[in-house]
Amino acid sequence: MTTDKRFQVTLSRNLNLFDITMIGVGAMIGAGIFGLTGLAAGEAGPIGLMLAFLLNGALTSLTGLSYAELGAARPAAGGGYVWAKEALARIYGFYAGWISWFSHAVACSLYAVLFGTFFTELLEIAGMPITTGAAFWGLSVEEVWVKVVAVLAVLLFMVINVRGSSETGAVGNFITGFKLLVLAALVFFGIKAMLNLPNWADHFLRDPSPLPHGWNGVLLAMGLTFVAFEGYEVIIQSAEEVKNPVRNIPRAIFLSIAVVVVIYLAVAFVAVGAVVQNTGVPNWQYLGENAERAMIETARN
Repeated sequence: MTTDKRFQVTLSRNLNLFDITMIGVGAMIGAGIFGLTGLAAGEAGPIGLMLAFLLNGALTSLTGLSYAELGAARPAAGGGYVWAKEALARIYGFYAGWISWFSHAVACSLYAVLFGTFFTELLEIAGMPITTGAAFWGLSVEEVWVKVVAVLAVLLFMVINVRGSSETGAVGNFITGFKLLVLAALVFFGIKAMLNLPNWADHFLRDPSPLPHGWNGVLLAMGLTFVAFEGYEVIIQSAEEVKNPVRNIPRAIFLSIAVVVVIYLAVAFVAVGAVVQNTGVPNWQYLGENAERAMIETARN
């Protein structure tokens, strides 16, 4: 929004508490939980994985306090860019804005590539296997498919965002609801499967220990999965389009963090406890060996 009053631009406030909470939840739930849970489990162990998500949620809430207070006091489009510019100097606003957009671009590239990975896996499960072998520039056919799907996904969401906040909010609500439905189904059927497993609790307490790599493993898992808590700040960037921002912005921030922490803990619980495999290694180690494909293996079981 320009500072020249001749070109003053105002945005319509048409996003309610549910809309911005879903935007925050949708921005947080992504590649982190789907692609990094296996790696984190391999480092932290069964109980350590859940501790990593819980502690990351606590750390995120501390930064959320700052965002909530500033967002309610200065609900302007741009978020951190506006705060840095007004509190320090215009150049610092420039730095803050570009660092924020760059970090989001890096995170979105990770999300897009992992979406491409999961999409190609879905094609194979549906009976449409991807041809193996070299394709272009040393990449396999599967790798090319992953990149193409990732680019198409980015372009699709770019078009949606250009169309306006109403379309973005509606699509965001749908996608967030779909992701929540997928994760809820995973948790439901996972717990149902666990109830039919004898001694499923041993996967957490005696396999071989709750923290096989100690607290160092937990800290490493926290570092791996902290990106899964990135995203709630987009609530602030939409502040000028929020109804009653003084009330709704703080609530949306902490609601989105709370919802995500509960979901992550439930997914971690099921991922470790419900997997049935005969490799001879503990489930947490099996998840670690499957890395970004760990959640696919969990869903298959």
